[in-house]
Amino acid sequence: MVFYEAIFVIVGIIGLWFGSDLVVSSAKDIAERMGISHLIVGLTIASIGTSLPEIFTNVMAGISTLHGVDASGIAVGNIIGSDLGQITVILGIVGMFATLHITQRSLRRDGVMMFVAMFLMFIVSFTGGYVSRVEGLALVVIYIFYLGILLRQERLLEKFNSQGDGKGSLILEILKCFMGIAIVIYAADLVVNNGILLAIKIGLSSSLIGIFVGLGTSIPELSVSIKAITRNAGYLSLGNLIGSNITDPLLSFGLGASIAGVVVDKNVIQFDFVYWMVATLIVLLLLFNHMNLNRKESSVLILMYLLFIYLRIVFFP
Repeated sequence: MVFYEAIFVIVGIIGLWFGSDLVVSSAKDIAERMGISHLIVGLTIASIGTSLPEIFTNVMAGISTLHGVDASGIAVGNIIGSDLGQITVILGIVGMFATLHITQRSLRRDGVMMFVAMFLMFIVSFTGGYVSRVEGLALVVIYIFYLGILLRQERLLEKFNSQGDGKGSLILEILKCFMGIAIVIYAADLVVNNGILLAIKIGLSSSLIGIFVGLGTSIPELSVSIKAITRNAGYLSLGNLIGSNITDPLLSFGLGASIAGVVVDKNVIQFDFVYWMVATLIVLLLLFNHMNLNRKESSVLILMYLLFIYLRIVFFP
């Protein structure tokens, strides 16, 4: 009987919409109070918050490996699957709703950092197919350094301190934002877990179920990004996706590797990483071309993800 699973999936979708609305409304309020762009809120609060599933998954994978149960495949697959999905199919879906714009300054700083973050993860994985604890810790330090540069250039701490008596209400908005993120993450878990049970009961193939799981940890980013578009906060949407693709390779993966080290499969290095880098370069070139992403270009990104799934299943099972 699939009735209960279907009900929980519906409840999860409702939770995603409600939680995303709370995240976006709070994020917009934070940006307006502090006099910063929606993009910066997306790069910081929203991206870190929506990356919590990847952070927790990699930390738990590291703990499992530390206790003798190698979970390296989960740690690596979680990051690549989530981030490749975000930068292709999810960015593409969001771009079908509206043209996404970005500033040249942010693209040069944050867009380039997105590629650097992914390339650093590839480099530490390529050297012997093993990422040591020291290398994992180095990735975390690099992320903290980038976050420090972002805070300094945007003068976020100064703007926060200048709030005076309004600090209390601003902190409340930040807490509301994270409350919304918590609702989104829990709702996404409901959708994914019950969706898997539903797929098994109606007889879907294991490969299709695997794709569903791979996209599962990206549901928070998708939900928040689409809601941001509907609330005229396109910069928040793009900032959230770019920020997550900086947070995950450095902070999420780095934390997991710093606990117990990570073994990286040969197929992942030879195909998944290469495809991820090519896809990221194409996205950056499209954005650099005219500082936005239109519907036609968004459809190309969706096709790129479908091509990845096909090639992965057929040639690198």
